[in-house]
Amino acid sequence: MDETYLEDRRLFLSDAVADMDKGRFDAAIASSDARLKLLPGDMDAHLVRASCLARMGNPAEAEEILKQWDAVVREQSQAYEILGDAYHRAGMDEEAIRSYRRFMELNAGSDAAGRVSGKTVSLQDADIKEGEAFEPATSDDFHTVTLARMYVKQGHFRKAGDVIDKTLEKDPENSEAREYAGRVHRLIEKGWKPVVDELDRWLRELQKRKSP
Repeated sequence: MDETYLEDRRLFLSDAVADMDKGRFDAAIASSDARLKLLPGDMDAHLVRASCLARMGNPAEAEEILKQWDAVVREQSQAYEILGDAYHRAGMDEEAIRSYRRFMELNAGSDAAGRVSGKTVSLQDADIKEGEAFEPATSDDFHTVTLARMYVKQGHFRKAGDVIDKTLEKDPENSEAREYAGRVHRLIEKGWKPVVDELDRWLRELQKRKSP
């Protein structure tokens, strides 16, 4: 990937997060609009705009952007299933299962996740009832904070609560799970979609994953 693009992206995200942390939402939106003129499909810029809109009292517009981003993530996640199939054909079943599980995390609760779950179970030589719906929470090693976050993003707060509780049962010292558990259970009580929180998490995750 072009080094100039990577550096521009790093600076854009760093400046945008700094502007939002200081309440300079107009500046962050202006920066996003300028980036979108050069790169109309840039999801970093769209996510920054969505986070600003949510914080400025326009959650409906922000959530619409979030839904569009979710569609992009799911479409791109197909690469994990293709990679899993390739690993399986090469006899590398452990790697195939890892790729399939990543696909399921990104498509939690969907029919596609159920289909790929069947491939995973097949590779593990486990019995599966024909037509049984996919339910990630039935697998102990699939109880992850990532899965809980995916359920929250989809509005399935109780499922997220079940997953995070199971995660803590397995690993009581998991500080990330403990912190997120409180948030999830508050959402169950309130029943609202955390648009701002989810957008902020994605933006900070993008910062963590930026390439050198």
